[in-house]
Amino acid sequence: MDSLVVYAHDQYFTERAMNTAAGESDFLFVNLFRAPIGAPMTPAAVNELLAAASRRAGLDPAVHPHALRHGFASNVLDAGGSIDEVQELLGHASISSSQVYVHPAPERLRAAVERVARAATSQGT
Repeated sequence: MDSLVVYAHDQYFTERAMNTAAGESDFLFVNLFRAPIGAPMTPAAVNELLAAASRRAGLDPAVHPHALRHGFASNVLDAGGSIDEVQELLGHASISSSQVYVHPAPERLRAAVERVARAATSQGT
């Protein structure tokens, strides 16, 4: 994370702590500026927040929460995580729900082919 993300995080928690209803909530992202204050942010509110941040950053198309979820799952797999770890981290009941996030990086695909070639060579086939 860069310093701007850390600053935004700190500012959010400072503003949240100043509001009794928001400060007492068990949820991570809560309404600070729209009713009901302290209630969990709705998916629509999160979409609006990310769309506004995307516009300010000059991103086109805008980033949506699902894209962040997809990116996280792909990063877990690219870092050597397994599909069952992705399943657990994303809270999927079925592993088939997690498989839609599997888009291996070209480097991982190349490494897989090379592993097969090494295995075949070591077995004399």
